[in-house]
Amino acid sequence: MKDIARKFGQGLIGLSLLFSTSAIPALASSHGEAPLISMDRFADNTDTYAFRSVEAGREGFVTLIANYIPLQEPSAGPQWFRFDDTVLYEIKVDNTGDGLEDVTYQFQFNTEFFNDDTVLGMHNANEDAVINSNNDIDYNMPQTYTVRRLDRTSGRRGQLIAAGRRTPPNNIGPRATPNYEANLGQPAVYPLSNGGKVFAGTRDEHFYIDLGLFDAFNLRTINTGGPGLFVGNGVDSTQGFNVSTIAVEVPISELTRNRSVPTGPTDPNAVIGVWATASRRSTRVISSTGVSNEGAWAQISRLGSPLVNELVIPLRLKDAFNTISPAVDGTIPRVVEAITDPQFPKFVKFALLVFYGLNINIPPAPRNDLVQIYATGIPVNPVTGPNYTTFLSDGIPHEYLRLNTAIPITPIASINRLGLLGGDVAGFPNGRRVHDDAVDLTLRAALGGTPFTPAFNVSPNKDAGDGVSVNPEGMPLTRFPYLLPPNPGNTPRTSNIRPATGLTELEFEK
Repeated sequence: MKDIARKFGQGLIGLSLLFSTSAIPALASSHGEAPLISMDRFADNTDTYAFRSVEAGREGFVTLIANYIPLQEPSAGPQWFRFDDTVLYEIKVDNTGDGLEDVTYQFQFNTEFFNDDTVLGMHNANEDAVINSNNDIDYNMPQTYTVRRLDRTSGRRGQLIAAGRRTPPNNIGPRATPNYEANLGQPAVYPLSNGGKVFAGTRDEHFYIDLGLFDAFNLRTINTGGPGLFVGNGVDSTQGFNVSTIAVEVPISELTRNRSVPTGPTDPNAVIGVWATASRRSTRVISSTGVSNEGAWAQISRLGSPLVNELVIPLRLKDAFNTISPAVDGTIPRVVEAITDPQFPKFVKFALLVFYGLNINIPPAPRNDLVQIYATGIPVNPVTGPNYTTFLSDGIPHEYLRLNTAIPITPIASINRLGLLGGDVAGFPNGRRVHDDAVDLTLRAALGGTPFTPAFNVSPNKDAGDGVSVNPEGMPLTRFPYLLPPNPGNTPRTSNIRPATGLTELEFEK
């Protein structure tokens, strides 16, 4: 493998910049993470997940999920939130390690209007004002979608694998959308001819984070008056909000390089790379007769591993990073340096010293450990043993999730939210499950609190966390699409100022 962990030597670019609101995004995982996409929320990819299905009897399938349109207020009627008919939403898979998609699932949407003479919108009293099914006449603005699969043999337009599927309406409230999940949510999970499933619709915002992280690392977990540093409870800043989800479940063999189920974790065909994008037509024409979108598709949002654009990519490159393919990541020296000599650990070290009087040690550059986690995958090594690898690279860095499709699932009852760091090899950085705690994992990796940098795998580095260890709305579903039903619009949201851990660390960490 080429020596990709070179240091380009620019160092920390202004601590004052790190504290400014323009340098640190207001929200994460990827909620408005770059200047341009923060102004186009309907194309904003917030989280991407890739994991072997943990639903009973579905271990031979991989679940791919991409969330869009962050921070949806559940009561935002009468239109509520829906996918943008002018955006191309895609989930992409690289199975050769060159950073180019070999398999793509394209979702496109179309909004219909049953009664356009009403003053209302998605919901209307066309009959009895109750939406009891996704085909109910009172679902006044239903949205349908198509899904195409593109690969090496499908041609430019790909293979149509789902058409005319209807998204469920938003969870408007107990009167308009009673028994939401039974009547509307689960009926919107559609079977595919390959035995898989597909879903598109609104779900609970499962990404949990205490955004005190961005207030100069002003975390409620930090305790300087006793044993341990990260010991307190955090507050889930995204609690009660919804997102828009596309999800597809497909057989493992449809994603691997040789179109077969790998023989074991070290099979050269076992690892796949996964990321999601959103694109708009390159030209918008506004006239007296309306608006038309023309020209080629232009990618404007991209997300693989969580928090990379937020906490790794410099401000001046954030917009550009959203537009490029992983194939060219390694050709941009500043992007490579952002991983090999990251600013975020230095920011944490600085903040702990200035505001708490604590001087922690962090690994020096070059950060080969982070290169392996985010840009090449982890090769077989003495730390993780002979049967663990997520390596997928042609010798050049490509940032995306990497999933070893031959590593067995961890049963739901035994899942550890810390994935590999918690001894659960089926979790992040082996793909990303909805159960994985992306914030704590990212913090600990950034500070060197992992076995890959043993000299720094000590307290407080290995204990770093925001104190929100579980989604306060509840544990994920045990079935596809795993994300919880959307929060209802006519039910008061639980205050975001109460502790939101739900379960204690001992209860949740097996």
